[in-house]
Amino acid sequence: MLPELAWIDRNGAIQFLAKLCVDGHANGCLTRIVTHIHSDHTLHLSRSNTYCRYVLGTPITLDLLDVLGHPIPKNKRVPLEYGRATSLDNYVIKFEYADHIPGSAQVAVEYDGVVLAYTSDFRNPGTKTKIIEQPHVLVIDATYGNPRHVRESEDVIWGKFVELLKKLLIQGSVALYAYYGKAQDTMVKLRDWGIDAPFLLTSSQWRIYKVLEKYGYRVEDTFPLGSRDAEEIKRSKWYLEVHHASGISSYNSDANSHIILTGRFLKSIVRVNSSNIWVVGISGHADFNDLVYYVDLSRPDLLVVDGYRSGHANAFASYVREHLRVESVVLPNTIG
Repeated sequence: MLPELAWIDRNGAIQFLAKLCVDGHANGCLTRIVTHIHSDHTLHLSRSNTYCRYVLGTPITLDLLDVLGHPIPKNKRVPLEYGRATSLDNYVIKFEYADHIPGSAQVAVEYDGVVLAYTSDFRNPGTKTKIIEQPHVLVIDATYGNPRHVRESEDVIWGKFVELLKKLLIQGSVALYAYYGKAQDTMVKLRDWGIDAPFLLTSSQWRIYKVLEKYGYRVEDTFPLGSRDAEEIKRSKWYLEVHHASGISSYNSDANSHIILTGRFLKSIVRVNSSNIWVVGISGHADFNDLVYYVDLSRPDLLVVDGYRSGHANAFASYVREHLRVESVVLPNTIG
């Protein structure tokens, strides 16, 4: 019965009712859903563009895919807002908000009285991320499924980050390295925390920013690197450069200090050797306690833990079975 309802294959495709694929593609899928733009959730998108009838995402996600070079054919593109449902091939598909990066969504699918759901990546369940209650099957991300993976509160981590940033800006310019979406989300929050230094963005981060600006993610004093405004600002030595996370390998920046923003589990800010490179653990993923909280309130008939995207899926499934008394399995079961 399980493979007919929900499955995760060895290539990371989450399949509902065999014909609907989420964050990956499998043979026979007629509908594809993209929960957000990060690469482990856009797997085999070109195949879905070719073989699927429909490709769904939030309007933000679909627009971001365009500028990232993964455009969805217009005749297959189905934008879906949070909280609204659409019927395709007798499935009722609904997106719920997921607090991860701009455009991120959870998925709920209803067919013939059966409700199947997928959290995708999320944090802050019950406050910012809506908990999908009592689905028949819930597929959950368990990036931090190890019981040892308990973070300090988000406000504490951000407080330390802002304190570090203020000290470094006194010394000179700072380069930030983050993945798309996470970078722009961080920019908005830094303004909320009182950081008012100008942002200078690489061309790729600028393209992402301009899309998000249309959806309300506007940040004052933000300019593309290489522009006349940016060159004038750089002479002041008081600014924040924003690069993609992959740019840290080349250090192609005139900045005095470098900060890598990572979703990797970290309890504190780490300085790399004695250099002016820092790693800050600002994660877009629920920690262990948040995962337990989500499942405890959701109470699915069956929990499927995503073992393709997490190395701690088995530990989390075991904990849920023992302590929450919820039937749990890990898929794909060939990945431990």
